[in-house]
Amino acid sequence: MDLLERFCQDLGLQSLSKTDQAIALLWFHARSTGSTDGSLADIDALFGAAGLPRPNTSRLREAFRKSRDVYKGSAEGQYRVSRTRAAALDEQLGHLFRTTPDQKVTDRAGVRQAPLLLEADVDAAQQMAELYIILHCYENSARRLIETVLSTSLGATWWEKAANTGMKAKYQDRRQKEQRQKWITPRGGSPLYYIDWGDLVALIRKHENEFLPFISDIKFVELRLEELERLRNIVAHHGVLPAEDDFQRVILSFRDWCRQVNP
Repeated sequence: MDLLERFCQDLGLQSLSKTDQAIALLWFHARSTGSTDGSLADIDALFGAAGLPRPNTSRLREAFRKSRDVYKGSAEGQYRVSRTRAAALDEQLGHLFRTTPDQKVTDRAGVRQAPLLLEADVDAAQQMAELYIILHCYENSARRLIETVLSTSLGATWWEKAANTGMKAKYQDRRQKEQRQKWITPRGGSPLYYIDWGDLVALIRKHENEFLPFISDIKFVELRLEELERLRNIVAHHGVLPAEDDFQRVILSFRDWCRQVNP
């Protein structure tokens, strides 16, 4: 549901008189464009977009002239809603224009209007988003464990001591790309955000003795994380896991990780 549709629904626009519909749409135009004024053409276009019968321009101009809720704008042919009426509409419908924690990002973006995609495609994406949250927590928990253990056992220069040549090369290459593309937010403050999932397993395997007090069984990590890598890569590249069994593998693997790891 787009913003105009929500506005019409929340206000009950169809039940209003033609003049009140026009005033409300004038307010909507101002709030959605950031301007203070709007023309009769702007209002007429919104009537069409809302699927409402378009008003007679001459009658609407006369209605605005007589209304205490509409004033002339800053230019010829422009109108603005009175402060009193605008304040009332702000109180009733201003929430539509505020970014709040309970407003979904996908709704703000209008993902269901994506060209060439079906409703089923968007529904699948929402299912995958739930799986992404699990993998995000899983992978970052593993990163936090690795950095905590290695920094404690190897000191402040743990990365230089623990990482192999390939890991260091990935880190340097990806960091350099970030420095050239400064408009993009960096991956994170730790080198572990710049290496691959399989590299996390390699670090744990390489320093098995340091990790044993926290994991107890290194084979547990190898089996869980290596098995999960394929599924993780599908999610990371915006693919779809069609089988419920794959969802269960991720869920069970994450639960096992939470039970096995001793912080």
